[in-house]
Formats: sequence, structure tokens, C-alpha cells
Amino acid sequence: MDALKGLAKRLRAIFRQRDADHDMDDEIRLHLELETEKNIALGMSAAEARRQAMIAFGGVERVKEDVRDGRGSRWLEDFAADVRYALRTLRRAPVLAATAIITLALGIGANTAIFSAVSAVVLRPLPFAEPGRLVRVGEDNEEYGWKQSDAAPANYLDWREQVSAFQDVAAYTVFRNILTLTGDHPPRLVNAQVVTGNYFSVLGVRPESGRTFTDDETWENGARVVMISHRLWRDQFGSRPEIIGRTVQLNGRAVQVIGVVPASYSFPGTDPDVWAPMRWDRNDRGKPWFRRAHWLTVVARLRPGVSMEQANASLQTVVSRLQKEYPATNAKMGAGMTPFHEALIGKTRRPLLVLLGAVALLLLIACANVGNLLLAHAASREREAAVRLALGAGRGRLVRQALAESLVLSTIGGAAGLVLGWWATGALLALRPEELLPVTDLGMSWTVLGYVAFVTTLSGVLFGIAPALWSARRAPAIALREGGRGGSLGARARRWGNALVVGEVALALLLTVGAGLFVRSFWKLQQVDPGFDTSGVLTAEIDLPGARYDSAAKVTGFFSELRERTAALPGVTSASLVSQLPLTSSSWSSDFSVEGEGGSNYGTNVVHREIGPEYPQVMRVRLLRGRLFTPQDRVGAPRVVLINEALARRYFRDRDPIGVRVCFDRVPDANSTWRTIVGVVGSERQEGLAGPPREEFLSPVAQDPASDAILVLRTAGDPAALGPSVRRLVSAMDPDLLVQQLRTMREVSARSVAQQRFLATMLLVFAGVGLALAVVGVYGVMAQIAADREREMGIRLALGARAVQVQWLVVRRGLGLVAVGIGTGLAGAVVATSGVRALLFGVGAWDPATFVAVPLILAITAVIATWIPARRVSRADPVGALREG
Repeated sequence: MDALKGLAKRLRAIFRQRDADHDMDDEIRLHLELETEKNIALGMSAAEARRQAMIAFGGVERVKEDVRDGRGSRWLEDFAADVRYALRTLRRAPVLAATAIITLALGIGANTAIFSAVSAVVLRPLPFAEPGRLVRVGEDNEEYGWKQSDAAPANYLDWREQVSAFQDVAAYTVFRNILTLTGDHPPRLVNAQVVTGNYFSVLGVRPESGRTFTDDETWENGARVVMISHRLWRDQFGSRPEIIGRTVQLNGRAVQVIGVVPASYSFPGTDPDVWAPMRWDRNDRGKPWFRRAHWLTVVARLRPGVSMEQANASLQTVVSRLQKEYPATNAKMGAGMTPFHEALIGKTRRPLLVLLGAVALLLLIACANVGNLLLAHAASREREAAVRLALGAGRGRLVRQALAESLVLSTIGGAAGLVLGWWATGALLALRPEELLPVTDLGMSWTVLGYVAFVTTLSGVLFGIAPALWSARRAPAIALREGGRGGSLGARARRWGNALVVGEVALALLLTVGAGLFVRSFWKLQQVDPGFDTSGVLTAEIDLPGARYDSAAKVTGFFSELRERTAALPGVTSASLVSQLPLTSSSWSSDFSVEGEGGSNYGTNVVHREIGPEYPQVMRVRLLRGRLFTPQDRVGAPRVVLINEALARRYFRDRDPIGVRVCFDRVPDANSTWRTIVGVVGSERQEGLAGPPREEFLSPVAQDPASDAILVLRTAGDPAALGPSVRRLVSAMDPDLLVQQLRTMREVSARSVAQQRFLATMLLVFAGVGLALAVVGVYGVMAQIAADREREMGIRLALGARAVQVQWLVVRRGLGLVAVGIGTGLAGAVVATSGVRALLFGVGAWDPATFVAVPLILAITAVIATWIPARRVSRADPVGALREG
């Protein structure tokens, strides 16, 4: 109880200081009155009794100070006094305060925005139960170049049943699957994801309403069920609870809604509206294709207490067993695992850390800039500081006040930066490439606020340390003597300022070199030939509902009519169909073998697409040899294929492939389908401009019809203007059918390089701001140096020196500092850029053009920054300088 009472008194003394002081005054007065009465009782006069009481008590003010020290609140009182003093000081220098706050706001705002992205993608834990026990399991194959890639359904099932370290294993698809939702409302496109029945139980996600899937629903059991997202439940069904058990139409099929996924569910890279179970046929479990087709992403939950090493050992035991049991498909098939969160964000981690490093450099430049401002401000007040030192003020007190001033500045700048960063996160979301920021929410979190508080405090200490230490080490006599000559910077202060300038230049060069490399990389990427002409082409993706288009004849008839009717639209010069657009992703892949060679000549991991006869004309793909498809290449006609130049170069280097028959099996058998190569076309880049074209087979879409296809139209005008006409035409052919995605090929091409463009743009902006701050810093220091030497320069001019000679003295000093900064920055850039080599295209980490151009640009801007104050000082009045002497 005594301790609690003591704590209560201490807190009262800190937060209710006036009341505590009033109580202390009452106690002192009572003590003096009692002592005075005692002295009167001893025979003293009232005045003498009062005097003796005061003598016995001691100095009242000293006692008050001792009591205040005993409260433990002195530090808070001193801190509040320092803050008030700092605010008064900054109020007297509004230009300096505004400049410093704006500079800090830019640096801290950029850090806030980028760290928000890093926090949301890299640091934010997955919203699942015990996410640390989740691992991604994938297949390895050196022959195919696979590293933890998608798995075959049969292998997934064997892992689930045989790996004892796994508590359970689920699988899901990541490819785009857009369905049309119809019913008692207008048709709506929804993003669907297909999962195994235990998907939500493995992740540990409980439904907001209804239930999740069961294991049995992984297999075809007659009932078609789905779960819907909280967003779809709210927007489409008004959050009505009776949606559970209701039947809706998805792609023309009746499905029952059994549950609502909670709003807290979040999965980087995917944003489904609907989840549906796999509905596999149990009879397919033993078929070769069920182990040969690899298209599942697998996530496993480790048993409690099982480590990654133990789980991997258990997995490898099963993998070895499968290699022996199924040599035809698994002889070279391995498997591995990665923590699930790491697997999801693996490709985005390095680019985001590069951006975070860039804004950290920008903040350091801002701190150096503000440090120079405060150093110059301290010089203008050094006479005041010298007087305080001469009167007995402690040096620690001066340091504390200088740091308080910097912390006040950083706090205000941090608050402004937080607002700026909050606005910038919205801009990041609007500009973000999905591959780099696979999230939809970059809102402020406690982690982000903690980071802002940390960098704000650290910034205040960093830019405040130089003026604080300089002020503390000044001898009063020297400060008064130098202050008497005009308050210019002394030698020690100039050294501090020079060091800050060198640091600014080095950091700016490091940041600008990085930006230059990414800009050069993006420029190189844009020069890559995609293998087709992106101009004047509109694409429309359409997926026919299987319930209504349940035969090859219906599918072929719809797409043939659609192609003919769109080809007749005004401005359209040609139209065709394709199963997969270039620059988006590769389609399905397979091995292949050549007829008559007994399986000795086979290819591996070759991709496939289906195209219409007019596709090469629409996309302006070159025919290199043989012929293209014709309308006669349809169902019932001999099967034919085209191959791209990359495949011909690799597998048919020494012979003409025209007329060669191939099948899409490594080892042909009686069930193999043989196709004749009729032509060789130029290679299109399937997976983006940064990757080389993959070997590819092109088949006639009429011989391999599918319910989903992409319409491609070439027009002489603006292709985007055709969009409304295409939508109206599709709606006229089928009122319940929607165009899933409508975009031009220029948009497709731009999206394929969106991450590189984003990185280059962001780094260029940061480098521009950093370079500007560095140049301003150089100018500020050189202007101060020029002011310090103005009398000297006036004397030189009076003695016959030319103006250009005087200017050169100042410029030479500035260039010397810049040269040291450039040298230091180049050394740092050589080390730092090695870490971004994997993110560059066509440019080395030590690209000579960048490493020459950036220092040259920085040197030129530095010459301008030093020449301006040099020109001003060269106009010094010689007569006035001699008169002052």
C-alpha cells in the first residue's frame, strides 16, 4: 500500500504539477509558522523568531528544487521546457522550419508509403490458424527445369495419404477462372477458384455463415456446391442470411451456396468471389494422365511439433517410393517444400526491399540536408550559446536543447510525412502491378505507425547530432570572438558541414545509379521484339457456359459465327481466335516424339496453343517455311500443326520439319495421336518480354475446340473504340453471355512490363528528389562558405585579383567536396548494385553507361550549385572590405 501511495503521489506530481507545488508551499508555510511560534515561546520577538525559523529551515527555493528532484518529474519538466524553447526558436525562423519540415515530410512520407507495402506483403502474417505450420509443396524436375512447381493430382493424393509428417494436405488452382453468375439479377462476372474439399480446414478458415466443403466433395458426387466471398454476399445478395442453401446459376449450371467465406480471408495474389470443389472422377485416380498433368498448387499443414527438416525427410521417403512405383511419370520427379508465406511472396520480396532501401537512402539525404540547415542556424545563434556557456550553463544542457529542437522538427515532419504517406499508399494501389503488390489493402497498421515513430525519432537524432555536438564543444571565448566577427561558421562547423555534403552527394549518387540501372533495364526491355505487332489489335476473352454449349459442334458454331460477324464490323480488317494471348503466360505443355524414331528423338516441356487460320494475319506473325492453316483444317481432316522458330531451331536444326509427323507423347503407343508439321512461324514471346520464346506447337482451333477462346481483331483505327460494338454483338448472340476481358494488345504488352515500369518510375522519382536535395545541400554549404570569405574575396579583388579567379576559389572548394562524395558513392554503388542483378534485363549491375552518366550529371549540377554563390561573392565591394579591415 505504501508503494502504491508513493506511486500515486509521484504521478500526481508529474501530471498535476501546479497542485503539487501549491501543496508544497502550504507545507513550507506551515513549517515556518510552527517554528516561529516555538521561537516566540522561547522569548524571542516575532521578527527575530521569524528570522531564526528561516535560518533553521534553509533556502526556500533550494528546498523546493530538492523536493521537485525527489518527485522524479524533473526530466519531464525540463523536457517540456526544452520543447517550448525549441518551438519559440523555430517560430523566429519560419523559413528554416518550413524548409526542414517539407524536406522531412518528403523523406518520411516516401518511407511510410513503401513500408506500408512491405508490411502488407512481406510482414503481415497470413490470416489463417497457426500459419507457421503451413508449407507449400511442389514438384522438382531437373529435366524440365521445375523447382517446386505445380503438382499432378495423383501425386498430391499420395502425399496426403503417405507423408506422416503432414496433418493434412490441400490443393487449389491459381489460373484465372472467370464465370458468369446469372439468376434473378443481371449477369455478373465472378472470379472462381477450384479447391479440394479440405482446403478451408487445412488453412484453418471458419465460414462466416453456413459450412465449408467436405472431403467427399473433392470427388464428383452429383451435388454441385459453392462458397461465396463476403464481398459477393454483400454486394450481390445484400448480406441476406437466406442465401445459404439457395441455388444460383454459374456458367449456366445450377449450384447451391453452402457457405460464406469471412471478410478476414486474404490470400496474396488471388481474390476469388466463388470457391468450388474439384469434383474429380474417382475412376481417374489410376489413369496415366492423372499423374502426368501438373496443375495443382499444394499446401500442407505440419503436425504439431514437426520441424521442416523432419517433414522434408518424410516427404522424400514417399517421393522415392513413387519414383519406383511409377517410373513412366515419376522417375525424375522430385518434390520440395517452402514455408507457405515465403512461397506466396517470394517473387515480390526483393523488388519491395529495393524500394525500401531507396526510400531509406532518400531519408538519409533529407536528414543530411536538414542537418546542414540546423548547423547554419546554430552558427547564427552561437553568440547566445557562448554567453550561456560563459554564465555557467552546462554543455549537456545545450546538447539537450539542440536535440529537442531537432526532435520537434522531426515530429512535425513525421506527422506531415504520415499524412503524405497515407495519401501515397492510395496512389501505390492505383499504380501497382499485381505481380509486385498482390494485395488490395495498404491501410495504416500499428506496425506502420511504429515504423513511422521509429524513423521520425531516428531522423531527429541523425540530423540533430551534428549541430548539437558542435554547439557543445565550442569554447565560450572562441565563440564570442568569432561571433563578434559576424557569426560565421568556424573551422569545426565547416568540417561538420563538409562531411554532411559529402554524405549527401554519396547517397544521392548511390540512389541515382540504382535508378539509372532500372531505367536502362526498362528501356532495353521495351526494345525487345515480341514476335508480333501490338498496334491496332483488340482482344476479347469469352468462356461459353458448358451447360448450354455441351458439344464441340455448338462451341465451334458459336465461335465461327462470332468471328464472321466481328470481321464484318466497320474498321475491322481481319479477325481470328486463339486459346492464349502472347505476353500473358504459357498454356499447357507436354513432351513430344517424332514418328519413326522409336522414341529416341523426343522433346520435353513444349508449350501448346490453338489458333484460327487468320491468327498470323491478325497478329502479323511471320511465316518462315511451309504453309499456314486453312479453313479446311477442321474436325475430320488430317491433323496438322505449326511449330515456332524456337522449336525448329532446337529440334530440327539439321533437317526440314515440313511433313514430319509428331505426337504429344514421349513414348508413343496405340492411343497416340499423330499430327503433321505443315509450317514454321516466327516465335512469339509467351510469358513476357523478359523471357525468351519457348518452343511451341500451334494447332488449328477447329481441330481442338474448347469452350473458352480469345477473339483477336485487327483494325485500321483505334482498337479500343471497337469494344462497345463487340460487347453488343456478343450480347445479341447470347443475352446471358458476357465478355470476360476486353483489352488492346498494347495494354497486354504494357501489363507484361508493369513491374519493371513501376520500379523504374518509383526509383527515378526518389532519385530525382534525392538529387535535388543533395544539390540544395551543396548550394547551402557553399553559400555559407562564400559568405564567410566575402571580406577575404573583397580584399583579393582590391589587390587586383580578377572576378573569375575569385569564383574559381569557391567552385574548386565545392567540386572537391563533390568529388569525394562521388568517389564514395561509386564505391558504395559497386557493392550495392550487385544485389539487384537478378531484377535487371539486358543491363549489367556495373553498367558502364550508367556509372559514367550519373556522376557526370551530378558533377554538372554541383558546378551550377557552387557557381551561383561564387558569382555572388565575386561581386564583393573591395572598398567596403578594406574599410572593414
